[in-house]
Amino acid sequence: MPVLYEIDRERQLVRTTCAGFVTFDQVMAHFAALERDPRRHGVMDVVIDVRHITSVPETSQLRQAAERMQSSAGALQYGRCAIVAVAPEHVGMAKLFVEFARHRFAASIVVTTIDEAERWLSGPATAAEAAG
Repeated sequence: MPVLYEIDRERQLVRTTCAGFVTFDQVMAHFAALERDPRRHGVMDVVIDVRHITSVPETSQLRQAAERMQSSAGALQYGRCAIVAVAPEHVGMAKLFVEFARHRFAASIVVTTIDEAERWLSGPATAAEAAG
């Protein structure tokens, strides 16, 4: 499956990797799997790695994915989100998703490496994030 995830309960972190040709249905199935996963607990930060995808979703699909996250507000709680993207079309996609999902995360960033994402997530929250 092109959308895989792991949960680091100690760090309260969901690491999602998208690789190959990712379909909208696979993204929606990913959200459903996260909702059912007994390992998730409380507010969790997210790293989404899209460096190895070969597809680019339509704008309407990005919007629907963000709306899907908002409709599951009672089931899932998110802290900060770091999206790892390199190719210009994937960076643009990530930035658009960040805009659509801006009310779902305390803060979001698009970076080019996993290390950069991990450093940002392990750093202190900003005053704006702490205020909610």
